[in-house]
Amino acid sequence: MPQYMLLIHDGDWPELSPEQMQATIEKYIAWAKQLRAENRMVAGDELKPEGRRLVAKDGSITDGPFTETRERIGGYFIITADSLDQAAEIAKGCPTFEHGGAVQVREINTQDG
Repeated sequence: MPQYMLLIHDGDWPELSPEQMQATIEKYIAWAKQLRAENRMVAGDELKPEGRRLVAKDGSITDGPFTETRERIGGYFIITADSLDQAAEIAKGCPTFEHGGAVQVREINTQDG
């Protein structure tokens, strides 16, 4: 079955209280648990906010320009689905949409598929 990477873009997060942050984390945990129960989840994790973006420009590789915070990729999931349309439908359940986030859905090009 094809695998798809869901790249989670953070969006514009409001200032959250510790209780609100915990509730949001629990939504992600519940969504991941649902994907596991459906045997769709292959992998997934939150990404640390620090990182590097290397760009080739004028024949050299530079560190930057940097992605705006609201476009930052905060995490990923690798799932299985029958098609890109089904993977996109599954991605609609991601809690990031509650905070103006986005999900990029990409099929993984495996050697055998």
